[in-house]
Amino acid sequence: MAEFVGIDPAGARRLIGSMGDAVQRAKALRGPLAASIAEAGSDWPAGPGAETLDGVMRFLDEAQRDLTWRTQTIERIEGTAASAGGLRTAEFAFGDASSARAAGTLAGKRTLAAWRDYLKDPGVDNWEKVQAMLREGRGKTSDAAYSAGLLTALGTDTFAAVFTAVGAHNQNDPRGYSPENLKEAGKDLEPLAEAFASADAAGALPKGLRDHVTDRFPIGDMAALLGLARQSREFVLRAGAKVLQYSGNRDSGKDWNTYWLVKALGQDVAAAQGFLTTGDNATLLLRPEVVNGLPGTDFEKLLAKTLDGALAPGAGDAALRRDAWLAIIDLYSRKNFWPALTEPSPVGQVLAKHVSQYFPEIINVWNRAQDMGGVTEEKAWRIVDSKVIVGFFGGLLQSSAALPSLKAGYGDFLRKIDLGAEHPFGDAVTEAARKKQRNRFYGKVVSAGALASVLFSGLHEADLSQEKSDKAVVELLTLPLDVFLAGAGGKVVDGVIGETSLGKAIDIGEKNSLKDAIEGFLDGDGAGDASELVDSFIDVQVAAFNVSRQSHGHQPLGDSDLRELRTIFAGQLTPVLKSALAARGG
Repeated sequence: MAEFVGIDPAGARRLIGSMGDAVQRAKALRGPLAASIAEAGSDWPAGPGAETLDGVMRFLDEAQRDLTWRTQTIERIEGTAASAGGLRTAEFAFGDASSARAAGTLAGKRTLAAWRDYLKDPGVDNWEKVQAMLREGRGKTSDAAYSAGLLTALGTDTFAAVFTAVGAHNQNDPRGYSPENLKEAGKDLEPLAEAFASADAAGALPKGLRDHVTDRFPIGDMAALLGLARQSREFVLRAGAKVLQYSGNRDSGKDWNTYWLVKALGQDVAAAQGFLTTGDNATLLLRPEVVNGLPGTDFEKLLAKTLDGALAPGAGDAALRRDAWLAIIDLYSRKNFWPALTEPSPVGQVLAKHVSQYFPEIINVWNRAQDMGGVTEEKAWRIVDSKVIVGFFGGLLQSSAALPSLKAGYGDFLRKIDLGAEHPFGDAVTEAARKKQRNRFYGKVVSAGALASVLFSGLHEADLSQEKSDKAVVELLTLPLDVFLAGAGGKVVDGVIGETSLGKAIDIGEKNSLKDAIEGFLDGDGAGDASELVDSFIDVQVAAFNVSRQSHGHQPLGDSDLRELRTIFAGQLTPVLKSALAARGG
């Protein structure tokens, strides 16, 4: 009879840990207590002695095992999403682990008997009996105790043979099950795959079964296990590395095995991060022949979704996420990997969306290469070469779909450093305080200039058409103005800034004129040379900066301060702008 169960798994695991601690304390106490009672002799009052602790320990041990079984089971039952308070509810097929194990053992013996009958007479009737037995496990194999009994009774050799037989009936592609084929095969294999997963997650697999699967299973069957059930992290990592060894080759057919690996990685952020940072996994998974290896399918989107979960700010373990990013940055800095980022490149869009979380580290890498003093870097970033960073952005910018996300990240960075928040040259009472203000402002300008340098240098590396390159140059050059102007309290929409309490913040026509001038310059129609265009750009940037100061309630800078500000901006931005513009305009 089904039993309705409600558990908060996180709270249950804390309670399980507390019960384990209590058992250990009771064990430590029992010996000294028994010795003290014996020493007391007749002075010890009549009644229970140290043996009472034995009962306490038995109770805690049994309660711990039962709660562990219930928690493991409810976490694997489909449709048990946690409520806002973390509570999961489900109907259990069995009242306790021993009943579940006994039922699983019986099911395993019956399945084994049906299989042996089929081997003696491999006709349709006997095969259908095997299928019926396999399908009986549906809804039960999420229970680790049931699954352990089933798999133990069935045996390793029969487990493997059943996968082979079902594959012979359903698998039409030499490189793994297609989604349609796996859906059909899953009618028979999904209960077995779930049994393997739940028993493995609970540490209850029959001895040698996991090693047999990872060492001797055909790759297609191993990938089917990944595709049919949410496997343990250790199995995903081991089996995934094996699957990748056979990925990207030129055999006929589509590489569905890698498809199921990526699906499995997408179900476990920690597994995905660990996988990307282990050995050559990232290189094998993200090379062009794999990324582009399933045309006409949703594989690239599936891969992008998996990367999105593993690489987004705050995802999983911070150190693993960083190391995964470092591996990916290194890979896509190489031009022979750039075809994996071919437009529209869902993978490239994810990378462009999330790389901004490491803009401070990337800026430090750039400044180190420029021999800028005072650069402090995390150890993992010290070995990164600025050329690698530039190559990575060059790879991303192969696809115009990456530019909006890079612009958004660039704009967010500029807003966060907020150049107009305080006086650039210091207005504090003491010289020491003014010096700190100046240093902070100069550091912000250096950071903004370094990031612009990285983006424009990457743009130079990208293999873009003249039209696409020119469009990207214009958008990146004018973005800082949009940021400053929007920060003044208005909203830039289609080149128009709204009125604010400050009045018309700045004549947006100046910015539009600059945009027109840049476009004309790149088309070869503009008058003057690159340095004149740079001057025009800095004119507008300084004016917009002054408006930003007003939005913070500060007075506009005087003429002498503005001239000095021009010099600072020019010193940081001129090399960037000239390299972006002079390369095209002479």
